[in-house]
Amino acid sequence: MQRLAMYGPDRHDPKAVPVVTLAHNELNILPDFLAHYRRLCNATFLIVDDRSTDGTAEYLAAQPDVTVFHPLPHSSFGTDKAEWRGEIMDAYCPDRWSLVPDLDEHFVAPVSVPFDTWLGQLDNETAQVVLTLMVDMYGDLPLAEHVYPDGTGRPLAECFPFFDAPAEFPDGYVMRPVTRKVAAQYPSPPVIFNGGMRHRLFYPRPLGAGPLATWVVRNRFGLDRPIGRRPGRLSRKVSRNLFSGSLNCTKLGLLRWQTGMRFAGGPHKADTALRCSEAIAAFLHYPLTRGRKGVEYIAQRGQHADNSEHYHKLLDGGALDRSPVFGGSKRYDGPQSLQGLIREKPGR
Repeated sequence: MQRLAMYGPDRHDPKAVPVVTLAHNELNILPDFLAHYRRLCNATFLIVDDRSTDGTAEYLAAQPDVTVFHPLPHSSFGTDKAEWRGEIMDAYCPDRWSLVPDLDEHFVAPVSVPFDTWLGQLDNETAQVVLTLMVDMYGDLPLAEHVYPDGTGRPLAECFPFFDAPAEFPDGYVMRPVTRKVAAQYPSPPVIFNGGMRHRLFYPRPLGAGPLATWVVRNRFGLDRPIGRRPGRLSRKVSRNLFSGSLNCTKLGLLRWQTGMRFAGGPHKADTALRCSEAIAAFLHYPLTRGRKGVEYIAQRGQHADNSEHYHKLLDGGALDRSPVFGGSKRYDGPQSLQGLIREKPGR
């Protein structure tokens, strides 16, 4: 059943890289989003505007490289967001390398070659997907005051320039295996990334991490490990027990779309087995740009995982009133700043 209708002209460029995303009342960050992907590659945007009331649809419709879609009356974000992306990508993206960010995510490649050259290298690797680590970005001010634009004229990356640097467990990021149950339903990806600012605030330090579990995490869950390595029973057990309920910071950010494939809601998991590149890319993720009111709206709309449970926790606790900057924060100054989080191949 069709769920979307085109709003305005079809401006899709079949020779460009599709950037497929969903929008809802995010006009404040739209110019930065479009500018980032226009710099990154020859982009053609396919965007679903989900009944925005802040001028998002009109702004997008005026862009020369954006094709806008609206959900039909019977279709809703809560039940159909995976189908929205799937419907567009089945029509426009079969067997094409495509980017699938959210509007608050800026893709960073782990290579310095031109984007088209890198896509050719991924083909030579026979890869079908590049796993993408969500790197939460933030400023040195209370989260309740993370508002963009801030009146200074600075771009998004300068207003929120900090991220959690690589660190040894229990701090920092990890790459751990998925459970067999998850893999049976969603075979892509075979691993999960955890870490970053939201993970630090929303998810308490893992409890019960004795010497053996700590050794496993530090020696088997590093971001320098091969993605395709088959995990042992102990690694799977530690992953399941130690990180249960943790925040999934994994995206299938760049992939060759397969007709009929579907994401599990957002593009964190897919129901089709894809060959993973051994590269790891990043999404610079700007989750909070509308201050306390934005967090309240996200929690009320339930637009994130588990009905926005983590945003409810933010409102219930005192984290909104504190700066998220801590001793392990690092300032972003280009892709080289992400050394240890992104990589061209294992061990690099």
